[in-house]
Amino acid sequence: MSRDENSEYGQTFGQASPENDEPLLRLKPDGTRSYFVLYFSAVAIWFGFKIVQAGNPEGWFLLTLFTLSTIAALLTILPGSSGMEVDSDKVTVTSSFRQKQYRWEHIEKMGLFQVGMVRRVGFDFNARYPGPERVPNFAKPPSGWHITLPPMSGMEAEDLLDLMQRCHASCQQQNEARLAATSTEKTAAST
Repeated sequence: MSRDENSEYGQTFGQASPENDEPLLRLKPDGTRSYFVLYFSAVAIWFGFKIVQAGNPEGWFLLTLFTLSTIAALLTILPGSSGMEVDSDKVTVTSSFRQKQYRWEHIEKMGLFQVGMVRRVGFDFNARYPGPERVPNFAKPPSGWHITLPPMSGMEAEDLLDLMQRCHASCQQQNEARLAATSTEKTAAST
């Protein structure tokens, strides 16, 4: 799905308005995998009950493991539990009802990587990022990025990366303009 200037995802990029707090893009996780996990877990739980009824204690392992996987799958399907929002000054990732916001001025670079058959977006932080996720390059996760965004339905990874790069560039231009205005004011005040 590509995004045009009159997109359904919110305001036209670069025309942020203070009265409109709607994100440019709101994505939800693809529920297909979660429904598959729920189905497989239900079958495994049923087998676990049958094994326990037969008197074999190994069935408790199946019951415990697949009950936990059922809970994890439900946490991704429940409304509001998982998702991602992109707006003109930050990207917000929600997982298990917890939100984490990453401001564009803290992001140094972004790119794509592939896990199996799924392409995902990752990004690295600059030195100004105050959070614990910024680690030295040798300690990065196997993806090679500080943060990797979960796969979401509704937009291809390439299109998401393009939108994020445009938001990032716009934020950098705004910061440079603000910095230039501040230095001009200081120069004018000192003369």
